[in-house]
Amino acid sequence: MMRVRGNWKRRSLILAVLVSLLFSSGCMQSEDAETQQPAAPPKPLSIFILSPLNEDSYLQGEAIRFEADPGGVGLNGNQIVWTSNLDGEIGDARTFSSTHLSEGMHTITATLKGERGNDASHSLIVTVEKFTWAAHYKKNFQLNPRISSEPMDIDAVDRILKTTKNFDRKNLSGLDLSGRQFVGVSFVDAFMVYTNLSNSTFQNVSLRNATIEHANLSNSTLKKVDLTGVAFRNVDLSGVDFSRMYLRDFQMNNANLTGCNLFQTDLSYADLTGATLQEANLERTVLIKTKMADADLTNANILKAKLLNTILTNANLTGASIQQVAIVDCDVRGINMDTATMVNVDMNNANLSGSQLSNLNLKKVALYGSNFSGSDLTGSDLSHLNLVDANFSNATLKSTNLSHSILKRVNFKNADLDGAILTNANLEDALYVDMARNLDTVVGF
Repeated sequence: MMRVRGNWKRRSLILAVLVSLLFSSGCMQSEDAETQQPAAPPKPLSIFILSPLNEDSYLQGEAIRFEADPGGVGLNGNQIVWTSNLDGEIGDARTFSSTHLSEGMHTITATLKGERGNDASHSLIVTVEKFTWAAHYKKNFQLNPRISSEPMDIDAVDRILKTTKNFDRKNLSGLDLSGRQFVGVSFVDAFMVYTNLSNSTFQNVSLRNATIEHANLSNSTLKKVDLTGVAFRNVDLSGVDFSRMYLRDFQMNNANLTGCNLFQTDLSYADLTGATLQEANLERTVLIKTKMADADLTNANILKAKLLNTILTNANLTGASIQQVAIVDCDVRGINMDTATMVNVDMNNANLSGSQLSNLNLKKVALYGSNFSGSDLTGSDLSHLNLVDANFSNATLKSTNLSHSILKRVNFKNADLDGAILTNANLEDALYVDMARNLDTVVGF
């Protein structure tokens, strides 16, 4: 019996070893099977160009915005490459702008580079045209489509001047036509942007509906010229004689009118916003409802001009001579009249708040009820004036001469009266005098 039991134990041990070996062998085979499974295919990528649009057209030098949608996939580990079939690689970001594409038809491709070579791309067509001023105006403004995009040749211009004298709808942009005699010439609907016409003579000429923006007409002579429909925006007109001309409703904003003669010129309803009129002659000029905000009238001669509802906001009249003028119902807020001379000027009830009015020389100027709040009147002569109901609150009146002036009911709240002269001034019922600053330095108070 003992021998049988011993054999049985040996058999059980051998069986257990065999089972263990078979089990471990099966696990190893399972692990090998797992490691030998084929890799999962890379996730497909996609990309779509949002800007520009297919078949968009641009001019050379114009900024083109490029933007792509990578299909919601983060760009970590990925890169977008933009290419042109004409210019090669042009960018490597999701969004950027470029002004450097060459002239021609481009096939633009945006490629999203995958980590495992699974790239995605999208392409479209963009056309870049040659830049000319006419092409620019045709794209961005209204311009007669019959006008050629290319300017004329100078020799062709001279031939026409000797023959037909007809430049209707001709492209004269960017040409140097200075010093020429234009007599009996027609420029109807002509395109003359950035054209140099300085020192030229225009006599019996039609410029009807011509486009003359950014041109140079300085020191030119205009005699019997039809200017119907012409806009002189950003045009150099310095030294031109416009006397007795009818320029109602004209667009002359940002024009250079330095030294121009505007004697008896009708500029009613014209737009001279931001124009330069330094040393210009505005004697008897009609400026009814004229827009002259931010205009530079330094040292201009304004004599007997007719102003009504004229907009002069923030205009510069430094050193100007203003005589026998009524500036009533005009917007003169923020005006600069430093060192200007004013004689026989009616400015009753004028709103001069926030204006620069230092060193003014005023003689026989009506300023009844005018608003000078926040204005700088340092060193100005306001003596012998009627300033009843005027408002000087927060104004600077340093060394201002107010002697012998009528200051009834004038508001001096927080005004700076440092060194002001009030000798023999009528301060009856003046308001807030005790709240003015530097009262101890006032002369004659």
